[in-house]
This record gives sequence, structure tokens and C-alpha cells, in this order.
Amino acid sequence: MVTTAAEHCVNHRKRDKVATCGTCGHALCTDCIVHTPVGVKCRTCTGVKAGAPTSGAHVSAGASRDAPVGTAADRDRRKVWPGLLVGAGVLVLALAGLARASHHSTPTAGEPVTGALGPTITERTSEFVGAGGLHLGGTLTLPVATAGTQTNIPAVLIIPGLGAVDRDGVVVGGTPDATRDAVAGSLTVSALGSTEPMFKDLSQALAKAGIASFRYDKRGTAASQMKPDQKLSFADEVTDAQAALTFLSQRQEVGSAAIALLGHDQGGLVAMRAAAGNPRVKALIAVSTPARPLSDVLAGDLTAARGATVGDEFRASVAALNATGKVPAAGSLSPLIQPLFPAGQEGYLMSILSIDPKAEAKAVTVPALVVRGGGDQSLTATDAADLAAAIGPTAEVMTGGASTDRNLALPGPGHVHSNTVTAPTSNQDAELTGRLSAWILAKLHA
Repeated sequence: MVTTAAEHCVNHRKRDKVATCGTCGHALCTDCIVHTPVGVKCRTCTGVKAGAPTSGAHVSAGASRDAPVGTAADRDRRKVWPGLLVGAGVLVLALAGLARASHHSTPTAGEPVTGALGPTITERTSEFVGAGGLHLGGTLTLPVATAGTQTNIPAVLIIPGLGAVDRDGVVVGGTPDATRDAVAGSLTVSALGSTEPMFKDLSQALAKAGIASFRYDKRGTAASQMKPDQKLSFADEVTDAQAALTFLSQRQEVGSAAIALLGHDQGGLVAMRAAAGNPRVKALIAVSTPARPLSDVLAGDLTAARGATVGDEFRASVAALNATGKVPAAGSLSPLIQPLFPAGQEGYLMSILSIDPKAEAKAVTVPALVVRGGGDQSLTATDAADLAAAIGPTAEVMTGGASTDRNLALPGPGHVHSNTVTAPTSNQDAELTGRLSAWILAKLHA
């Protein structure tokens, strides 16, 4: 940690120093303090907008900390206080952040990471506080031309759905047991299926269109680890999304700009609840979100991929769970079905299996887009049409090509993302994501 001998606030020369930022070492007065779970920080290192009251404030759901470094605009904006000790310390932090960005994809919670992803994108690793005080890690992606120099950049919050996946990835959508693997991964907090970086692809496509975005690790994964005694809860996942929305809405880069929520599969349902009553949310996108309860989707998928016997076993197990409130005894189910009914997660399992998407959709009052891959065999064109109809006249349906899967990807060898700050390559349906970005931009500027 860098310290400074300055006796006056770095921003207000006539005010006495009362604290020191734990990240950059700047002297702060009462009006410049931002309280975080790891101590006092300044506005620059937390991204809190100037002018917001902070004296005596305490961190709550949506509070955040990050340390953007790397662009010339950022360095100029910081106006580092003269002094060899402070200057050297900031340089060390910047170099350390860039070095870490070059060799990993899931940083430690709160670790300051910024990297330029090609000529048009800047990313910053951040942290916010979700339900139950859980710290969740995320990545803010900005159009590099505006990073650190402009405010009021329209933004999208990307909300994860099924699966024990991090801020970047989702379960591969083209396999016979993709939905089953995603649900089992959610329940056991372990990745049971192959993943692909759908969320990272989306954030970069949005940035290229001039849209900021924030994506985060679902609770229980990567930099969002739960305590051993914590149980999963759909309500907590909604609270996490609301906290992420608060974080994004308070970013100085976003300012007063409109925000859209984008949820994938069950994340679409989380988005519907998180958007309710929030005036900053001006649009909602539900990607590969079913119009049927998850129990019906899973039963259909298992029957189609594994036969009627497996589908019937799953239905009977769900009926027993609903009747008794307990999962079937360990070892009583086939190996394919058993991971869907882990002991200790009965409440969460019952809630996610029974949610009625059409009922949730009726609460949506902002312009909405239901997005579906044209080649998705699990979530059909009927699902998309029914969900849009449940939302009402504000909803539209957007469909990808005939080969586009549930993750908006085209057939191919798979996504190849580099763990460096260089631009990745991808086989995402670029035509579809281009249309999606254009729709979002139009609604957020309406």
C-alpha cells in the first residue's frame, strides 16, 4: 500500500487530510472518502461519481471497489500528487495490474486488472457486494475511446443463468445434455459440462457498438465464492443482480445514461425481477429464456436425448420432491438423474423448477427483446413467441441463423479465447449479435 505525508486533501488543497486511500495513497478530506469493505478508498479508485455524498456512508449491496489503470486518460484524470514515493507506488500498482491481466481469466476478488482488448475495448475488474454480504467479482467493459474521458455511456448488465460458470462462460449449448449439465452445475457448484465464453463475446460485441457492459461471476463460482454453510437461493440471485445494477448505475462512466438488462436462460427470469420498479432500466433482453417451467424443459430434453424412461424418472423424482420437500435418497436414481437432486439444495431446486416464466413476464413494462438461436432444439420458436406474448406489446422476437445454438454460437471447433489482453477469436453469430447491439443502442437512446 502506498502512503503519503500530505497533510491536505489531494482534491481540496485547503481542507485537512482525515484519511488515506488504501489503493492509491492519496490524502482525503471528509467529502472525498468512500467507505468499502476493505477500508477507505477515494472516488477514482472506486468509480463513485463525484459529488455523491459519501461522508459516514457504509458499503451496502451494490457498493464496489476497483482500480482502473492502463490508459493515458485514466492516468491524467488521477493527477497523481507530486512525490517520488507516491509516483513509484502508483507505477508499481499499474504494472502489477497489467501483468496480472496478461496471464489469467478469473482474477482474485477485488484484484485491480485493466487490459486493452484490441483497438476498441478496455476492461476493468471490479467487485460489489451482493445478497448476504457476499462479495462478487465482475468485469466492466468500456469502449476504449470513451474510457475515462466521457460519461453517460449507455450500458448493459449481463446476468448469468444456469450453471456453475464464471463471468465469461456458459455451458456449451449444442450437446444433448446441455440443460441438464447446466442445472446440475448450478446445484453442485461444479462445472459438469464444457463451457464457452458467451458473456465475454457479448461484452466485446457491445463495446464495439459503443455500449458499456458489466458481467459478473455467479455466486459460488470464481471470485464469488460462498461460505461452506451458505445455501443457494433464487431470491439471492435476484438480489445479486439488483446490487450489480446499482454498481453499474453509479459508475461515473455510465453517469445518468439508460441501462438494459440482458439475462441468459434462467438469467432472463432474474432480469425480469431485478428490473421491476427501477427507473434506470430502459430495456430488457431475454436470451434463450424458456416460456415453460424449467421442470418441463428438462423433462422434454431428457426424453428427446435419452428416451422416455429417463424422462419419466425425472418427472417422478420432481413429483416426489414436491410432495415431501426432500430429494430422493442417494443411490436411488440413475447416474444421469442423480446430480439433479443433491441433498441440501431442496429449497433452491424446488424454486427454480417451478417458476412460471409467463407469469414473470407480465411484470415487464419496458421494451423487451426475446432472443433465440435458430438451431436451438430445446427452446423452440414457440417458446420465444409465447414468452414475447406474455410480456405484451412492448416485446419483440429476434432469431439467429438456422445453425445458431442457445449460446448464440455457430457450429465450429468452439470458441478460442486468449488469457492475455489481446483480442480473442470467436465463432459467435456476429450477424445476430450485431442486430442485438443495434436494438439495444436504439432503445437506450430513445
